[in-house]
Amino acid sequence: MIQNKILLAVSIVSFLHVQPLFADCVVFIDRDGDGFGSEKAVLDYDCSGSAPVGYSKKGGDCNDSNRYVHPKADEVCNGVDDNCDGTTDPENSKDCNRYYKDLDYDGFGTDEYKCLCVSEGHFRALERGDCNDNNPKVHPETREICNDIDDNCNGEIDEGENITDCRPFYRDSDNDGFGTGDDSKCLCKPLGIFRAEKTGDCNDNNPEIYPGAYEHFDRLDNNCNGIIDENPAHLPPPPPRKHGK
Repeated sequence: MIQNKILLAVSIVSFLHVQPLFADCVVFIDRDGDGFGSEKAVLDYDCSGSAPVGYSKKGGDCNDSNRYVHPKADEVCNGVDDNCDGTTDPENSKDCNRYYKDLDYDGFGTDEYKCLCVSEGHFRALERGDCNDNNPKVHPETREICNDIDDNCNGEIDEGENITDCRPFYRDSDNDGFGTGDDSKCLCKPLGIFRAEKTGDCNDNNPEIYPGAYEHFDRLDNNCNGIIDENPAHLPPPPPRKHGK
């Protein structure tokens, strides 16, 4: 009798070790097979093992018909909440673009940027290089103007020829303040030997010969009026000679 009871106990223990412990387990229906479900279900199976096919132990899937949408997915710029966190296309999503801070709405921003799927607030410019983000007329594609401002953000001010509001500067080799003929460039400021704003110099290699200069009795047309040594007796005393003006 005792021996039979011992055999029965051993059989029960062996059965418990061999047979799985079935119970009512809470799982989630996983229609798209991405490892996450949405709707809860209660199944009678070994809860310590994997969920049956078509189910998952993990929930949180916000679109159970798309296997690329689940809580562990990477966010992509596609208008979809890929990782089910309640946010669509956040900053630094895959395939994002750099949008630069553009305060003046001129289409060019500073070096400050965010990687976004779409523009956001002041981060709306796809191009950078604006050297004055408070002036919409100043950016890399604007034309330079004579205004003491670096309009096109190239690091130079009022550079170039024939720009807006330029004026003629004549070639003045002897630096006496007068240029020769029509040899000029339209500039904002003097550039090299193009530095005289007045013309009429009849000898641009002598700084003492120019319109309005004192006429010396030296067989030269010092004042460039077309007459040499005119009426010297009526001229005022000459000023001291100099080599520039």
